[in-house]
Amino acid sequence: MTGMATTSRRWFIVALASSLVLAIGGWLAPQTPMPLDYHNMLWHSIPITCLWALAVGLSAYRFGRNALWMLLGAPVALYWPIWLLFHGLPPCYWHGNCV
Repeated sequence: MTGMATTSRRWFIVALASSLVLAIGGWLAPQTPMPLDYHNMLWHSIPITCLWALAVGLSAYRFGRNALWMLLGAPVALYWPIWLLFHGLPPCYWHGNCV
């Protein structure tokens, strides 16, 4: 019985680490080149955030209440999508001349 518990714990640690890596990747994508890269925000950060949400959902299904630890990455993963929701895209994005 203990072998099965350690295997489950090992998979939980792997899932938690990958969740945090996805969250940090989604946060870092648009801010590496400054000023903000809106293209990276739309095409990299939001899909990575969706992958993070999928990982949290699958972990909730697999690990139950232990998956609440996955929500540690929520502020980091959801930063740019929420920022984009409040600020929107600037008009220069559509013309392709954001400086």
